Amino acid sequence: MILTMENEIQSTDYKTMSLDDLVSALNNLIAEKPIQDIKDEANAIRASFYLQHNEDVAKAKEAFINEGGNEIDFEYIQPIQITFKNLWKSYLDKKKEHHHKINKELENNLAKREAVIAAIKALVEKGDVSSAYKEFQQLQADWKEIGSVASDKYQEMWGNYHLYVEQFYDLLHMNNDLRAIDFKYNLEAKQQIVQKAKELLEHSDILFAFNELQLLHKIWKEETGPVAKEYREVIWQEFSEITNKIHQKRTAFANELKKEEEANYAKKLEKIEEIKNFNFSKNKSFGDWKKSIDAFEVLKDQFLAIGKIPKNKTGEVWNIFKEATKAFNHAKNEFFKEQKKSQSEALTQKQALIQEALDWKESTDFPAATETFKRIQAEWKKVGFVPRKQADALWNEFKAACDAYFDRLNNVKKEGTPEEQNSYEDKVQFLQELETSEISLDTYKKLIKNWLELGLVPTQKNKIDQEIQQVISKGIELPTDKVEAELIKYQLKIAYWYAIDSKKLYDEYDQLRKEIDATTKDLKQLENNLGFFSNSKKGNPLFDTVIKSIEKEKIKLKSAKNKMKYFRSLQK
Repeated sequence: MILTMENEIQSTDYKTMSLDDLVSALNNLIAEKPIQDIKDEANAIRASFYLQHNEDVAKAKEAFINEGGNEIDFEYIQPIQITFKNLWKSYLDKKKEHHHKINKELENNLAKREAVIAAIKALVEKGDVSSAYKEFQQLQADWKEIGSVASDKYQEMWGNYHLYVEQFYDLLHMNNDLRAIDFKYNLEAKQQIVQKAKELLEHSDILFAFNELQLLHKIWKEETGPVAKEYREVIWQEFSEITNKIHQKRTAFANELKKEEEANYAKKLEKIEEIKNFNFSKNKSFGDWKKSIDAFEVLKDQFLAIGKIPKNKTGEVWNIFKEATKAFNHAKNEFFKEQKKSQSEALTQKQALIQEALDWKESTDFPAATETFKRIQAEWKKVGFVPRKQADALWNEFKAACDAYFDRLNNVKKEGTPEEQNSYEDKVQFLQELETSEISLDTYKKLIKNWLELGLVPTQKNKIDQEIQQVISKGIELPTDKVEAELIKYQLKIAYWYAIDSKKLYDEYDQLRKEIDATTKDLKQLENNLGFFSNSKKGNPLFDTVIKSIEKEKIKLKSAKNKMKYFRSLQK
């Protein structure tokens, strides 16, 4: 009896692939591999496809009902599903065609083998086997060339063949020389098979050894003839013992594999319990949910990374896993649904502010227009979150309107107003007093405040503000801490921009926001990278490099946040 092996290792994890990728995978499988070799992989792809498709249908249905739709009216059609159905039908058609071809071949092979048996039987019944020996040898050679037959016909056919072969050899006793030569040849062939079986017994890959053993059994039965009676039982017993040992090794291997799958089953249940108990109850903001989603994805990846489990438990585990993720996914979807609503409101608010800026940018009522622009700029910063792609476009439009107005205002202000002339005289006096004042880390902030309270001067005379900034800067002995020293320099730069009402302020705020976002993202990535060094200790060059990079990014982030805090303090 020839045994077959199950495909015990699936190299591709189809559960992690998208619907489009699954269609491509099935298409490539059908195109590149023999149709008879892809059953397990094709079924795995189909199961993964409809698992994801059914989840998409459930989500779409839930969203449809949540938006006020009637469940009876729900329809959901995915073009990708139609593509998959057509591809699966082509697979089944090819599979059917292959089976038909195989059955035809099996029938033809059976007819050929029965013809050989009938011919050998005729030689035996004829009785003159010595003169028919060459014909008998040709019939044996023909038998070896004929392919397989249906399994339900194999035993009977094989038995009949060897019955008449044995009878032919029994009749051949009158020509002992011919019989002895054939027996010797057959014995050598069987000894070679035994030797190969011994080598397989020592092979490290038990699955390979088992499959090769099946081929040796087929050769033994179909391609080698009988041997002398004194060797028949001995040689077969030796081959049988080796066969039993290989079977025992395969059984032991299968038992170990089963233990490993049972252990994986327990691990998956533990990970599902961890997923089920994942705490997201305190999530309030987008940032909170971002952290939870990242952490939750890690748990899901860990679950998927666990090895194979018993086949009869796959469906059960997958259903429990989906149920465990349902609460988190529902809460997440509800939060982002509300976020989408608030983002829509924020978008409307920003569009209204843009329109107000456009309405005022050509105004000649400069006091009223200036107050309006200051107000809408302040309101702009308080408006809620808008997706970055839209936010950048809105900001550019709003900034262009603001810049257009303030460019006009600056042209008008070059000559200066009476108030600005008075401010200039006050700043000249302030500068004279400043040059004789004590400037230190304890007093510089108050001096900056007094400076800014003096107001604007005519644009052509704002060199006075640069001189004040330089006096304060030279009078301060900067601290040794680099972050603090950099912050003081930044404060003086921003104070100067405020003193001259520089439009650089608007770019600076945007730049600071982007720097904080980018640094936070880089820091998060570096901290995630530490997971690759969970067992590393100090002294590992790569580990030390990551640690240094994290510290560097933390300092950079702290510096940016301190700057933002000071920037906002001047707006109060």
